[in-house]
Amino acid sequence: MLHGRRIVVTGASSGIGQGLAGAFVDAGATVWGVGRDPEALAETARHHPGMSTVAADLTTTAGRRAVATAIDHGGSRLDVVVHAAGLLGAPGTTLDAYPEREWREVFDVNLTAVQFLHRELVPALERGDTPTVIAMASTVGRLPRPGWGAYAVSKHALEGWVALLALEWPHGRVYSVNPGGTRTPMRARAMPDEDPATLPTPADIAPLFLHLAHPQAPEPSGAILDARDWIGRNPWDGIVTALS
Repeated sequence: MLHGRRIVVTGASSGIGQGLAGAFVDAGATVWGVGRDPEALAETARHHPGMSTVAADLTTTAGRRAVATAIDHGGSRLDVVVHAAGLLGAPGTTLDAYPEREWREVFDVNLTAVQFLHRELVPALERGDTPTVIAMASTVGRLPRPGWGAYAVSKHALEGWVALLALEWPHGRVYSVNPGGTRTPMRARAMPDEDPATLPTPADIAPLFLHLAHPQAPEPSGAILDARDWIGRNPWDGIVTALS
């Protein structure tokens, strides 16, 4: 159902980003997986033949340009960007004790890199078919929880970024998707006493992302969505109806 779609997934070396990159490949899309760890990216690509990888630090201008260059070399058109890269920071630290270095690092990854990678990729997106941007939200970005510090605040800011971009960018669609607690290394670090077996996997929460990546997805730009609402659902619900 995603044949012909050209998709960039950041954070593809682990966790949700890794799972989504594989799900998009399996659905027939052309995928560029982006991450800092080239060995982990290569492992993702080994399990999903045909996926291209871009090892890049998205907090740098050079890293963001490397992604744009890969798209240009691959045909200069892009349809979907999923901003799945994220940094947890210093879990359990209250705001009055939060280290400045970690604060800045979290915002660089979770917000600033998203804004300036988007700006770098806008020309390719505007050559695409129904260009779509999906930002990875968080429960603590919608309802604060003590001890989540810069991560929670950066995700609140990301929601604002999505809302503003949806108003300012008429060329495409923009979505905020909260994955909810998911079985990932980041979640294990944030919640060490939690049993990971009680959590959905990245593959479990993939249906909504697959759905939104389709050019006929009916959700309006700026929609605030929850991936858990789509666990077990057919990703093409509403799309098959629209096409029939």
